[in-house]
Amino acid sequence: MSDPTGHDLVREMLALDALDALSPAERAELDRHLTTCDECRRELAALRDAAASIGKSLPERKMPAEREAAMRARLLGRAIEDRTGVTPIRERASAPAPQSAGARERGSARPTIARWLAAAALLLAIGAIAYDVSLRSTIQQLSAARAALRDSTGVLERRLADQKAILDGLTGPGVRVMDAGATNARQPYGRMFWDQPANRWTFVAYNLPPTTPGRTYQLWLVTRDQKKVSAGTFTPSDSGSAIVRATYALAPDSLAAIAVTSEPAGGSAQPTTTPFLVGAAGKSD
Repeated sequence: MSDPTGHDLVREMLALDALDALSPAERAELDRHLTTCDECRRELAALRDAAASIGKSLPERKMPAEREAAMRARLLGRAIEDRTGVTPIRERASAPAPQSAGARERGSARPTIARWLAAAALLLAIGAIAYDVSLRSTIQQLSAARAALRDSTGVLERRLADQKAILDGLTGPGVRVMDAGATNARQPYGRMFWDQPANRWTFVAYNLPPTTPGRTYQLWLVTRDQKKVSAGTFTPSDSGSAIVRATYALAPDSLAAIAVTSEPAGGSAQPTTTPFLVGAAGKSD
């Protein structure tokens, strides 16, 4: 290269060319130089690859138009302000070749423009990436909130379904009611609701004495042929109340009574103690 100064000035044009920011005349000047300079050709190729990689790395979502326009206006304003603050190089009156002075002035301004354009591209890329990260975080938070709401809704729906089933078992048109009185002085009390069409049994008890360690209460359905069918075991609350639900198909006229006994933990196949709550079934309606 016979003109080092010209080579250095042309190198400042490479960044602008990588961003497609050269005028046609400047582009022609650069092309003439590139035909004889392998170093500049390699540097231009690297700059173009870098510019392309930045574009590919940006997320598909764009920043809001207002935010992007404001950022671009600030950067371009700073670039114009910086360029207008450059002091031009004055030549003596005897010095010919105004083209040389223009080249030097272009050499002073182009590095600033290239730096501001590169900074603008970098800031736009960072802003877009930050916006995408923030948006993804917001979407994740909304998804977590939606999942939590869905879980809470499911719990409430199950509770409502259980309450409806209890009400149906207590108030349905085919429900028979049997009272169970106490056989000791404490006077516990129980009531069985038998939803015959649905074969559902709901037993509610009050004022039950607490169970002793290793013992449990067991509910029995006693048929007219003295068959004793277990309807489940239960432990009363601290206040002595309890509710037991069971499903068992039984002919409407086959039930003689209900009973509650104290049994070993886990229940028994048949009653092993005298019932302390007994309720007669009465006649079927």
